[in-house]
Amino acid sequence: MFRIKFSGRKQIIVFAAVIFICFIIAVKALSSVTTIFFKDDTYTVCIDPGHGGKAIGAVSKDGKRREQDDTLALSLKIRDCLEKQGVRVVMTRDTDVDVSLEDRCKKANKAKADLFVSIHRNASDSGTGMEVWINENPSKEEKKLSSDILKALVDASGMAERGVKQGFRNSSGNNYYVNAHTNMPSCLVEVGFITNDEDNKNFDKNIDKYAQAAADAIYKNLK
Repeated sequence: MFRIKFSGRKQIIVFAAVIFICFIIAVKALSSVTTIFFKDDTYTVCIDPGHGGKAIGAVSKDGKRREQDDTLALSLKIRDCLEKQGVRVVMTRDTDVDVSLEDRCKKANKAKADLFVSIHRNASDSGTGMEVWINENPSKEEKKLSSDILKALVDASGMAERGVKQGFRNSSGNNYYVNAHTNMPSCLVEVGFITNDEDNKNFDKNIDKYAQAAADAIYKNLK
């Protein structure tokens, strides 16, 4: 066996190099730990595009426009806006598929989302404007979340504010399923009326503004 002999100066250089390499390895290891910590600490929001697949939802008066398409288009944009702000987003669907109400809630609960926001479009013979639905006995977090989203969408659209409403439409004592069966603060947002031509024009023209406004309001409630 050959032995390599180093002078005193060379031994110092070799020793310093070994120490430096160990230092780099340690820094990288600690950086990895820190990164994992912050990833685990990231806020999670569940965005729920209403309807999908065979469950088309409401339709426009001419029958050409479907709620399931509008909700998905807007929800995907909201997702993108939130992800740019470092928020982890769980989608109950990101394609045109039918997802049961039960599965939507299970997905949000399994992900331990901090907030749940369901996106819909309204329908009636003459209605117009924005409204948000929450539990009949809402938490203070749900009141604030719904109020902030509603104000943001009204400001972005210039449309009528129909208010934050509690429970379930025309049914006292009940709640919308997704509000009743999610473990985190939740709300159901009606983004204008699909049966109103002006609301539809506004939706198409301002969809990016709607998405950013909703995302900013959601992010505000995470803080």
